[in-house]
Amino acid sequence: MFKKFTYTLVVAVMFASTAMAADLPSYYPKEGFQRVGILDAVQLDRQVIIISDIPYSLANNLIVHSTTSYSAPTSQLRLGAKIGYKMARSGRLITEIWLLPSNYKSPQRR
Repeated sequence: MFKKFTYTLVVAVMFASTAMAADLPSYYPKEGFQRVGILDAVQLDRQVIIISDIPYSLANNLIVHSTTSYSAPTSQLRLGAKIGYKMARSGRLITEIWLLPSNYKSPQRR
């Protein structure tokens, strides 16, 4: 009985994670995001944002992606939003941001 319940639970979790991935548009990275965090502050006049208590600079050619648009205006960046982001190889410069659904779960890294 317990073995059957465990098997059913594992299968249900697999389907739920597949459904979550299917909800993201095709222009969202299939392999996940370089980093994920919560947006704490946005200072567009200084080209700075704070994610999970860490300040980052924004690239001049920053692209913001939303679930409804490949290129969304930076005005869609809202405090408390969950975001995925990509940084340039040098320093804390963010080049791309993806707005994530509130129920998005990051894949666990090993």
